[in-house]
Amino acid sequence: MSLQELQNEIERKAKEEASKILDTAKQEAQEIVAEASAKAASLREKRTKTLQRELEARERAELAIARMDRKGQLLRVKSEWTKRVLEEVESRITKMAEKSGPEYHGLLSNLILEGITGMNGSKFIVEANSRDKEAISKVLGTITERAGKIKNGKVVLQIGTLQTRTSGGVVVSTEDRVQYFNNTLEARLSAASRNLEGAIQKMLFGAGETNE
Repeated sequence: MSLQELQNEIERKAKEEASKILDTAKQEAQEIVAEASAKAASLREKRTKTLQRELEARERAELAIARMDRKGQLLRVKSEWTKRVLEEVESRITKMAEKSGPEYHGLLSNLILEGITGMNGSKFIVEANSRDKEAISKVLGTITERAGKIKNGKVVLQIGTLQTRTSGGVVVSTEDRVQYFNNTLEARLSAASRNLEGAIQKMLFGAGETNE
């Protein structure tokens, strides 16, 4: 799977999960709006001619509070459902890494090559967790050959174990460690999440309410 395909897969799964919860999320948002509208209507009905000025002033204050309360509730709903979708995407990607099948092995190769392409030099250190390190070792020759074609020369790759905990992916650095490229799954998912948050909220609540 290419990096672009991974991005597309993440977005596809996010949209798929968002579609499943769209009706429920919209219903919750609509109930909040309806409740706030009902409060406003009730306030209008209570006005009388003798107390018009006093009640209008009170109504303006209470309507302002109702609008603030509605906005706060909508923001909480949006945040909750966006978090659920992104957590589901992360769970599916992590499970794919844990299975460590051919598809994931291809992804690891591409993550390494992307890191090498983004840095200068010909000697690199590729660090991964113990599971991915073993998988990379089996195809190191192929990766090195592909890297040589990208760099138009001989490339030397050294495999190491990441000291920090990660669900998958790699960190690629130059031999002197001056340059490095964080291509762990956590880093890629974090970048994808930032791009997806706005899109998910638009799918769940509509473009008109994302910035309300």
